[in-house]
Amino acid sequence: MSPTRRELVEATRARILDAATRLVRERGANGFSMDLLAKEAGVARATVYEHFRSKRTVLDELASSSTGTLTIDNRASLNGDPLIALRDMLAAVCRHWEDNRETVRELRSLVAVTGTDAPVDAVEPDYLKAVVAGLDAGGHLRARWSSAEAFDALALLTSYPTYERLRGAPARSAEEIEALLAMLAVSIVAPNGAVDGVSHAVATTSGPPAPTTRRSTDRAFGSAPG
Repeated sequence: MSPTRRELVEATRARILDAATRLVRERGANGFSMDLLAKEAGVARATVYEHFRSKRTVLDELASSSTGTLTIDNRASLNGDPLIALRDMLAAVCRHWEDNRETVRELRSLVAVTGTDAPVDAVEPDYLKAVVAGLDAGGHLRARWSSAEAFDALALLTSYPTYERLRGAPARSAEEIEALLAMLAVSIVAPNGAVDGVSHAVATTSGPPAPTTRRSTDRAFGSAPG
């Protein structure tokens, strides 16, 4: 079956964005022109302008579309033990930032150039709110923490700038950063028997994080002060 006109238009647009992605990676956001973009995409200059009014429009679209690929999809434990959901989120965040370091840096450069308000270096708010809501509903927040304060604190702990800072000096692995974040996160969690029971609960929970990641985080959660 022959492609429809709409499919051809969408394919051309995607081709131009793919070319723009390559050029940004190789030359930076300021290192190419619309003429070069057309050449890289293998289309006429006029075709590029049919899809994008200007280079700024290209960069805006690239930042917006690329940001959507960086959402952290690790919601499997949200309907179970909220402490396990918190621990699994920390593991997922560390893996995510480690696996996407180059992409995040490229997107941050794009955002700086375009001024796009794109959340390229933070955990998806709805995901984080669901984790905090579970902790609150289960009575796992310390008395001095409100849900809003817990959300803000965890948003800071799980952001890419925090991960990048902790990864630096001394050099740490993703697992070591996860363990450190867990030790910081327990200051938000109420010191009760549920914290001590996390390791036992995980033994019957399938899915991520990996066993080595679980062990490092279990040690941190087990160190919560009384």
